[in-house]
Amino acid sequence: MFTRIHHVGLVVGDLEAAKALWLDTYGFKVDESRSPLPDGRHVSLDDVNILDIPVGESELEINKANDSASGTGRFLERRGQGPHHVCLFSDDIDADVKRLVDAGNQLIVPPTGSPDQEGGSRVAFFHPRTNLGFLLEIWQNMPVNGVVPDPPRGQGGQFTHYHHVGIVCHNFDEALSLFRDQYGIAVNEESSELPDGRFVESDNVRIIEFPIGESMFEISVPTDETSGTARFLASRGTGIHHVCFYSQDIEYDTNRLRNAGLQQLGELGPARPGASRVTFFHPKSNMGVLVELWQDIPSA
Repeated sequence: MFTRIHHVGLVVGDLEAAKALWLDTYGFKVDESRSPLPDGRHVSLDDVNILDIPVGESELEINKANDSASGTGRFLERRGQGPHHVCLFSDDIDADVKRLVDAGNQLIVPPTGSPDQEGGSRVAFFHPRTNLGFLLEIWQNMPVNGVVPDPPRGQGGQFTHYHHVGIVCHNFDEALSLFRDQYGIAVNEESSELPDGRFVESDNVRIIEFPIGESMFEISVPTDETSGTARFLASRGTGIHHVCFYSQDIEYDTNRLRNAGLQQLGELGPARPGASRVTFFHPKSNMGVLVELWQDIPSA
């Protein structure tokens, strides 16, 4: 089964600019045991250099395309910098791959390695066309002496983990078919009761949530044709819409990002007991990534 989001993969054309944004501005740190600076680790499978940046129990994976003819290079040429794939952590990659294949999900890279390997990791990839427009990676860390190591935790400023990864699609049926029926992740009906989910008036969308580990997938379906989410869906199709970081002090993090020159969208609302505070930063400030910040305010 899938137990957490292993990482969100971003594609960039400039590794130095990516380091300036995610390390210097956001304050995250590279896991240099896996991707030593300055160039990270090289993956020959698609000729990319990668920086592994822990975010809570998950990671932000920065992929620098080196070959314009590779899959990542073609993505960069066609779509520009920004979100590229989602990776789910599996406790049994062979069983999870079989379940998805049996459900009709298109496997493009079968599981690497072997079920009895000692240490290291195994990965597999599924095509975007059967995953609501995003490339799906599955990852399993293999045990060493019978023990699977815990992931390193990371924090930037007051950002402690991914609150959610935002996915936009046409209707809840296609989201339920993928996330619930194929991935095996249940809907959080306390916050987004089926069949209609919860309505967010600020962008005229309905939302359902699929918790996984300490994070969740937030699925948005536009209810009009003019909202920002609706325009995204019309121009780019289904797929990864934004990433949301949970902040323990959203005013502090908002101010430092704004002071660093990032473009905030709208204002940070007041702190109301029992509610959440959110704000967004424009994709052009984040190398193609719409970033949301989130903090829950305790009840009085």
